[in-house]
Amino acid sequence: MHLFHCPDLGPSALDLPEEEAHHALHVLRLSAGAVIGLLDGMGGFAQAEITAAGKRNCTVQIKHRELSPPERTARIHLAVSPTKQLERFEWFLEKATEIGADRITPLLTHRTERTKLRHDRLERVMIGAMKQSQRRWMPQLDDLTPIADLVNEAVPQRFFGWCEGDKRQLPEIHQPGTDALLLIGPEGDFTADEAGLLTASGFQAVGLGNARLRTETAAVAACAWMNFAQHR
Repeated sequence: MHLFHCPDLGPSALDLPEEEAHHALHVLRLSAGAVIGLLDGMGGFAQAEITAAGKRNCTVQIKHRELSPPERTARIHLAVSPTKQLERFEWFLEKATEIGADRITPLLTHRTERTKLRHDRLERVMIGAMKQSQRRWMPQLDDLTPIADLVNEAVPQRFFGWCEGDKRQLPEIHQPGTDALLLIGPEGDFTADEAGLLTASGFQAVGLGNARLRTETAAVAACAWMNFAQHR
């Protein structure tokens, strides 16, 4: 069954969003009578039938609805500095969506090289990953956020990846049943002042093994560990 993203599954009859309608009508060449699946990204799923297919509009009638609870008892929040090469950051967003994260914050630090992002473009990457992986929940995507705005986040577990200073390995101290926030810095790592700010604010410095990982690799590795740790 082909899946489409539709943020509002409330009405019994609705039009697909413009991009999803184009994909259904002009890429997949679906027509009236076709049965499709709709995802709202917040646990909602609906089976629907296309009732009208125009040049730009695709109207569907919902036949069946389901609401899935979150997959994990504890939330995973990743704050990751965007990479200079945007496709690498988009790769991280794709994989974090497929693996399972609850919230993603593009993180602005002193050494962050990419300081402008198109939220709509990044969201489209995540929508595609949600549909491909058949997940019913899509991570919340924040705007680019300065590191100072995250130090007071009220989360029981707060970590930051750190290459240079003293640290413990994430699997040693992460508690799978408790909400967690993990900050991953840019190429070049956090500055000493930023690491000091995080430590003074109660964040724990962590590593992910002996290898020095790229920003996006570290973020995906941490996401996978924290997700799978809840299913052991």
